[in-house]
Amino acid sequence: MIVLVLNSGSSSLKTALADTSGAGRIVGRASAERIGEPGADYSSHEDAFLAALDTLQCQADVRAVGHRFVHGGERFREAVVIDDAVEAEIRTLIPLAPLHMPHHLKGYAAARRLLPGRPNVAVFDTAFHATIPPEHHLYAIPPRYHDDHGIRRYGFHGTSHRYVTGRYAALRGGAPEEFRLITCHLGNGASVTAVDRGRSIDTSMGFTPLEGLVMGTRSGDLDPAVVLYLIRDCGMQPDAVDALLNRESGLAGVSGLSNDMRTLCQAADAGHAGARLAVAMFCYRARKYIGAYLAALNGADGVVFTGGIGENAAGIREGICGGLDALGIRLDPDANRAAAGTEALISRPDSPVEVRVIPTQEELVIARDTAQTTYGLR
Repeated sequence: MIVLVLNSGSSSLKTALADTSGAGRIVGRASAERIGEPGADYSSHEDAFLAALDTLQCQADVRAVGHRFVHGGERFREAVVIDDAVEAEIRTLIPLAPLHMPHHLKGYAAARRLLPGRPNVAVFDTAFHATIPPEHHLYAIPPRYHDDHGIRRYGFHGTSHRYVTGRYAALRGGAPEEFRLITCHLGNGASVTAVDRGRSIDTSMGFTPLEGLVMGTRSGDLDPAVVLYLIRDCGMQPDAVDALLNRESGLAGVSGLSNDMRTLCQAADAGHAGARLAVAMFCYRARKYIGAYLAALNGADGVVFTGGIGENAAGIREGICGGLDALGIRLDPDANRAAAGTEALISRPDSPVEVRVIPTQEELVIARDTAQTTYGLR
């Protein structure tokens, strides 16, 4: 079955054409950036989507369209065919992810107009984490804030964590239900998830994608009182604090140089103090979460690295795993250095916990869910 996958951002549209038969594969891609900006090639998401259809030459073959939605709240725990009622419910979730959800809906609107008659399916980043138990996903505040406002840990990057969980099991010749894993999606946005026999039981991102690891421009974990201090004592407005923590912090803010890990690693090697500090903070925070999740899982069969940094930055993987040998994680330096963007086992033969690099394929997960939800196919 041929499925078109859309990931619609504020000024971007990424599309992938997937064949879900057999193991499934991506057969084409197209993308557009700076949509609607002065001098851009496309004035709207619909124009960009029409161009993608022309590039992929797939109108006649597409049987369904799968859409990435960042947030499913507590209502959407699995993929769902979008109709008027579902669209209305999705709109109620916009306050939980205001930077993402309206633009996902633009992609849906374009697909509905330009590919009439094809079912559209919403696949939610949060859905994989719906299995996290209450004692892990609730914050220690009065229950009314969860009951009335939905404040809880939701987690994100779910399609990526889910893909590498399944792929790890396949590489081991088993099923996801046989393994305890710590999956590390490391990119400009980054998160770590504890997966107990195929089920997410904890994850580093929380109510929003701001919590957890040091990221490209996000601060990650922060004492909540810092926010109050910035407002009351530093005179900052809430919107300015939001911008500070989401767009001016993380690797970029600490280094004063860049949010790109490749740039920072090069600068750190050349002696740039800010880059060295940013890289060290990134590695330490990830290492700390891995240690915590080893405790949460009571041990693990494997640690998986994925995402742009996780798949390609051998030095970062070494920086994260270094010092974890007492917890059963022993990296093979040669295998680690040789792994770049390909599946690889990078732990030593005597390592009690396997360490693997597995490139993610989130679009394939979305396509499979779309095929299953619409036609009962895989």
